[in-house]
Amino acid sequence: MRAVVVERCGEAVWREVPEPPEPGPYEALVRTTAFSICNGTDRHLRDCCLMGASEDDCPFLLGHEAVGEVVALGPSCRYLREGDRVLRPMLALEGFGSYWGGMAEYGLVADRRAHEEDGSPAGPRVHTGHQVVPAEIAASDAVILITLKEVLSYLRSIGVVEGARLLVTGHGPVGLAAAYLARELIGAARIAVAGRRPEAETVALSFGADAYIDTREDAWPAAATEALGGAASAVYETTGSAAVTEGALAVLAADGVLGPYAARTDGQAARSLPEDDRLGPGGTDEGLSHDEIVAATLDGRIDPARFISHRLRPEQVRRGFELIERREALKVVFEL
Repeated sequence: MRAVVVERCGEAVWREVPEPPEPGPYEALVRTTAFSICNGTDRHLRDCCLMGASEDDCPFLLGHEAVGEVVALGPSCRYLREGDRVLRPMLALEGFGSYWGGMAEYGLVADRRAHEEDGSPAGPRVHTGHQVVPAEIAASDAVILITLKEVLSYLRSIGVVEGARLLVTGHGPVGLAAAYLARELIGAARIAVAGRRPEAETVALSFGADAYIDTREDAWPAAATEALGGAASAVYETTGSAAVTEGALAVLAADGVLGPYAARTDGQAARSLPEDDRLGPGGTDEGLSHDEIVAATLDGRIDPARFISHRLRPEQVRRGFELIERREALKVVFEL
């Protein structure tokens, strides 16, 4: 079997690894059909600058954005079937660290419903993202659903509703997804995207933003407030920057919520975020938005393929990271 392995900090390769373990009682073995790079988390983990990752953890498995087909079932599985297409397979192997391990030819998912019904003790691979995707959705598109589900659940958790004024800081896949879903599924009244690359304005507007704000300008919070037609109801913060967070708080209404969504690198975490009661939750529960995102994909209200800029083979994983680092890619999907 092959998997993406971080051999040393800064180097991820597609190579041979041991065969996957047999599925446990509530687990299913999944043959991966597609996976993608998370532009923030996977890249920072590869570089050992997130979640305390270091050379001591190498070699380790990478990846949390994957989809695959169930090929074998543990004896206590009741709600998964062979042939089901399931999101977020994970993998841990002896001799390797694991940051989820979804970038592999095989992985494991949990039959969460059976697990919960039987009161089985929670294990490391029981995840709310282990959900079945209809066969009508292509594997490459299904991978993108992971990001979209996370983002939609987070938008709702910070109070984005129809008619809201939303500020999104950052315009990577998550920031663009926040603008896109707030426009297409929630019906926000005004959306401004703020970032440091004005050349991204056209893309941001195409994903639903009404305005693009350059955060390099000293007066950018005032410009954002003007573009929104008033204080923001909510801020979706994807950069992890304490300075950007401070500026965004100046745009936020007194009763609004700023969601610090970004996985902050170890360097960013050294500078604390401003203390403010309007700072909201830091996590997501994509299980809450699964059905809505799947339905919106099937009926054409949203198109996950819009986010895919490159489709590569797994052995091209180095190129995938390079494309992201050079800002030439939005989402890179690897099809097996």
